[in-house]
Amino acid sequence: MSTAYTLITSEAEYRQACDTILGRAQHEILIFDRDLAALRLEEKARLETLANFLQMDGLRRIRVVLHDPDPVARNAPRLAQLIVRFPHVIDFRQSPDNLRHLADTHVLADEGHGVRRFHADQPRSALIVDNPAYIHPWRQRFEELWELSHPCLRTILFI
Repeated sequence: MSTAYTLITSEAEYRQACDTILGRAQHEILIFDRDLAALRLEEKARLETLANFLQMDGLRRIRVVLHDPDPVARNAPRLAQLIVRFPHVIDFRQSPDNLRHLADTHVLADEGHGVRRFHADQPRSALIVDNPAYIHPWRQRFEELWELSHPCLRTILFI
């Protein structure tokens, strides 16, 4: 496959690009976001994509780092149902206070696909397909954020 890099400039294009990445995932989805509001994971079609991804086998994973998990806990009952349905393969963590100033976001799939939103308040983003070299630093950054963050949502959802 050839490498693709596409500049995104609208919210609709951003969500379409995220759908492209979620649809390409074969092993793992990594999401770093403020609160998932712009991604709209609560929408039925997007949740079906995630559920279908997870149903394929027990080795697939979704890991999410959020600055603020409260909006997800309060306003995303369908996503909460998905988390309850697949607790062994979906993990959420909250970034520490000292990293909450980070304003970019990203949705990554496997080793070579992703959407990088340059600032959470602006739709300007980059869609990257089939480019492991470009995605690698963002995967490393996600892993660093993951290690520094602490588990969240499980205690809220499983009470």
